[in-house]
Amino acid sequence: MQKHKILIVEDDLVIAKNLQMMLKKMDYQVTQVLDSGEALLEVLQQEIPDLILLDINLAGALDGIDTAQQLKKTFDIPFIFLTALSDRPTLERAKITEPQAYLIKPVESEPLRNAIEIALYKSAKNNEATTKPAEAHQESFFMNNHFFVKAKNRLEKVHLEDVLWLEAKDIYCVIKTTKGQYVVSHTLKKLEKQFPSTSFMRVHRSYMVALDSIDAIEDNNLIIKEQYIPIGKTYKSDLIERLRII
Repeated sequence: MQKHKILIVEDDLVIAKNLQMMLKKMDYQVTQVLDSGEALLEVLQQEIPDLILLDINLAGALDGIDTAQQLKKTFDIPFIFLTALSDRPTLERAKITEPQAYLIKPVESEPLRNAIEIALYKSAKNNEATTKPAEAHQESFFMNNHFFVKAKNRLEKVHLEDVLWLEAKDIYCVIKTTKGQYVVSHTLKKLEKQFPSTSFMRVHRSYMVALDSIDAIEDNNLIIKEQYIPIGKTYKSDLIERLRII
């Protein structure tokens, strides 16, 4: 059975090391230990863990709560707050971000184990619950294999077979087709649920591609119509499995 991947964000080296040792004893895989929210958001462009242990009192421009707010906007990754602060104002700020748990330092092994197991269980149940509705929505969204997008003062029909890739641009998304491109006010995360997974695949934090449009793979890039699309290392093995390689 594959180990669950957990990423630690903690700027106290001693605490980070202790957490790492506890997780190893629990048979979890620690993917990385980072010391800032900025570093986390950068790493998540390439690697998506199953769970994040996130210290609230981080140095830098983003504290843990600010970082969690950014996570909620772009990613769907469960996280557990770690903090030495238990005051009411901090708790009020923290709960808005909907953490899976809120653990007070020093963190003991058994409460940590319980919080992680509950967080991973809830995450698995949520994913299971959304799978069937998402599949049904895909069918209705792409009735007759086309959809409409707003272009200036009119709606234009886009055939699914003409879509080459989608690129995230903050809260917007660029849909690149054989006939041009469109900017839509949806996140890539939302569009990923609407586009059929049989034909489209997320290959990077910022890109989803039409599998039939791939012309070649060179190092860690896809080539589509002479354009290079980066492949995130988290997605590469799944991509290789989907392609017909002889």
